[in-house]
Amino acid sequence: MIATLPLTDLLDREDIYLHFRAGSIVEAIPQLLRPALQRRIQDTQLVNTIIDAAVKREQDTPTTCGALALPHARNANLQNFVLTLGANAEGAIDGHPNLRLIFAFASPEAKREQHLQLLASLARLSQNPRVIDQIVSAPDAGSVIETLRNAGA
Repeated sequence: MIATLPLTDLLDREDIYLHFRAGSIVEAIPQLLRPALQRRIQDTQLVNTIIDAAVKREQDTPTTCGALALPHARNANLQNFVLTLGANAEGAIDGHPNLRLIFAFASPEAKREQHLQLLASLARLSQNPRVIDQIVSAPDAGSVIETLRNAGA
């Protein structure tokens, strides 16, 4: 059995963007993922490859799940998960007020089971409007982490 990774173990405070807004999910992907990837990976080409893969995947198969969007990619050269969050009570995407959270992430190709578990955990979160409301109204990133921890995410 592969251990489940809690969201709070994967999400760094620096990778939480409150009052986030983008024109589309595709536009949001580099805004959210690039800073997080660049802090962890020195290879600019790899960063661009991961972002391009997430954009292509989103264009091929949209990842909206209730109030959440879950754009993501897997890469064999990535060693660790990179999870980011854009949150906005009025909608994280222009013209879509109900799409309030975007969890953009990249995962190592070799950790497929954990990747699927992360997707399942985020899908469960999409079913919890109380927690979503707490996240989008959080005053700071630390409060988001605490909300996720209290929700068992």
